[in-house]
Amino acid sequence: MEKSESGYELKKRHHRSESCEGCPFKELCTKAKGNREISVSMKYLSYKQQAREKLRSEEGYALSVRRMIEPESVFGQIKNNRGFRRFLLRGLPKVSIEIGRLSLAQNLLKKAAIDQKAKMVVQG
Repeated sequence: MEKSESGYELKKRHHRSESCEGCPFKELCTKAKGNREISVSMKYLSYKQQAREKLRSEEGYALSVRRMIEPESVFGQIKNNRGFRRFLLRGLPKVSIEIGRLSLAQNLLKKAAIDQKAKMVVQG
């Protein structure tokens, strides 16, 4: 059991290879002088397993499909149709304002298009 700086107790599992000598992948695998050592949080593994199970459920699949349809297309429209490629400002508060303005503009343009369509249906 390990404790973080804030006092949170972490239950971790440690894994260490027996020998990395002569392994052709050692330089890609680890920068340690000795053998490869991995430390894994048990709570993290538990959360990861829960997330996997939720995503594999019918409800999780429906949510992921819905996510693909809803916001992803909006980001694509903002990038391609509005020519937005990068934030002009720096810092979280300024970027929040900038994305807020982009979102407001997107929603107003969407509302105007819906109103225009409804107007044409009434006239037609």
